Amino acid sequence: MKKIQALPPSAVRNMAVIRQKMPEKKHLLIGITLCLVFAFLLWLLSQKPESEQAELTKKGEAVYSPVEGIVYEVLIPKGQNVRKGDAVIRFDPAYIRTKTAEIRGYLQLFQENRHNPGTLKQIFKPLLADVFSDISQEVVNLSALEAQKLAELQTLNREQAKIQIAMRSPSKFVDGKPDPKLVQKDKEIGLRIENAEKALENASTARALADKKYRDLTNSLGQANSVLYRFLEEEYNKAQSMQKNEYLYAPFDAVAGISYVSRGSMVQKDQLLMDLHPQFAEEWWVRAVFSLDDAKKLRERDICTVITEDGEKLEARIFSIEKGTAKAEVKLFVIDPPKDLQASEFVKVQGK
Repeated sequence: MKKIQALPPSAVRNMAVIRQKMPEKKHLLIGITLCLVFAFLLWLLSQKPESEQAELTKKGEAVYSPVEGIVYEVLIPKGQNVRKGDAVIRFDPAYIRTKTAEIRGYLQLFQENRHNPGTLKQIFKPLLADVFSDISQEVVNLSALEAQKLAELQTLNREQAKIQIAMRSPSKFVDGKPDPKLVQKDKEIGLRIENAEKALENASTARALADKKYRDLTNSLGQANSVLYRFLEEEYNKAQSMQKNEYLYAPFDAVAGISYVSRGSMVQKDQLLMDLHPQFAEEWWVRAVFSLDDAKKLRERDICTVITEDGEKLEARIFSIEKGTAKAEVKLFVIDPPKDLQASEFVKVQGK
């Protein structure tokens, strides 16, 4: 039977010890950096696009302004029931009276000075800037085009002159004749000059016609069918329409939605004023605003999560995405809305 013999302490001290070599510091730093970058990329990918503001509402009808004017008062606050024929918005009657009186004064001045185009030009100078804005811009554009075509023709003529001088130089002759390459270039530039001359002629003709049209319009200001009279007549009809539309009425029984204007708002014809929602509509919609970066992650027909004020989560499908210069407006419709759902401006929309 073998005996186990212990080694003396001196032997243990003399034994070779194998140690694992530690990685260099730079390799360790590179590894840590890569891990952090990878974790950051995973975090970015996990971020869901979220609306900056959103409104949950029943699908209704948008109400647009029938006239230009100033809003005197929004008569129906959001959430209030209205009956068909109830007034919902009133336009400022003082603005309507002032605008009507202004147009009547213009018509009177026109009648008193209709036989003197020069006087009409002075009286209606501020208005004529708008009346003739289209034809004036056309003259400016065609004049610029004519100048461009003339410059192009002049450049081609200079190039042809250089080529013809080179063709006459003895040093450029080949076998006693002008260089064939220069001859070919001369022919090609000659064709280009012909085309440029036609383009200049067309541009000059168009500019001359626009000039004549402008002169004819300004010289016939006093005629009953002149552009000035038609403009004044159109403005007068607008003023009459404003008088008839001092109040805007609900077209059906509804619940008032968001108002996009307030007291003192200056509105144009066909501008969106407010939403009216039918009382018994079953469809629920969400209008949400996203940043352009978040909107890039969204697609029409995508399913999103709508989080209500009380934390309830609803599913909604994207109906449309309209991108503006700074923000994007996304419209969604709620899938299977609960019966007790309430309208709210304070909801969040998250992409999945």
